[in-house]
Amino acid sequence: MFYNGKPAVGIALSMKSGGNNLKLGENLKKLQDSVKADLPAGMEMNQVSDQPQIVKESISDFTETLWEAIAIVLVVSFITLGLRTGLVVAFCIPLVLTGVFCVMEIAGIDLHKVSLGALIIALGLLVDDAIVVIEAVEYEIKYNARSPREATIIAMENVQNPVIGVACVLAAVFIPVGFISGMSGILYRQFALTIAVSVPISASSL
Repeated sequence: MFYNGKPAVGIALSMKSGGNNLKLGENLKKLQDSVKADLPAGMEMNQVSDQPQIVKESISDFTETLWEAIAIVLVVSFITLGLRTGLVVAFCIPLVLTGVFCVMEIAGIDLHKVSLGALIIALGLLVDDAIVVIEAVEYEIKYNARSPREATIIAMENVQNPVIGVACVLAAVFIPVGFISGMSGILYRQFALTIAVSVPISASSL
């Protein structure tokens, strides 16, 4: 191959399945430093493409987008639902996301563009269950003069089956996408599994 118009020998390295791309980049930099010290006079080592750096920037961008989405959801919740309901929603988001990240780690779902994008899409679904339950509790308190504890018990009895049913339906809709074959299947599988995991955790957290 040619590099900057001069003859060169190209070495392509790829990460094995399940590896950490960022860790690979760190190890390669250390290896480059040791190899450069032993190169014969007149030879140079240059890096044509730095995929770990690209991955790092992409994850940073999507992480920033995820935090922006969370902030937007919270602002809308506070404006439309009030302070008390908004606070409950605010506490539900980190609780559900923590559970999702734990299951993703156990299931081997990597954190990358596709899975982060799925989390952003699922964010609205994550708070939907909490809003339904909160509104049902407030209805019992306001119109049936229930105590907060009694209202919560009655509200959960009324809405638990619909909430669980919706969660199961949404998970069931996305699970078949994970069985698509070929290169498309590899991408869609991470997307489908992330949403299929997020929705039941959102329902169970209540």
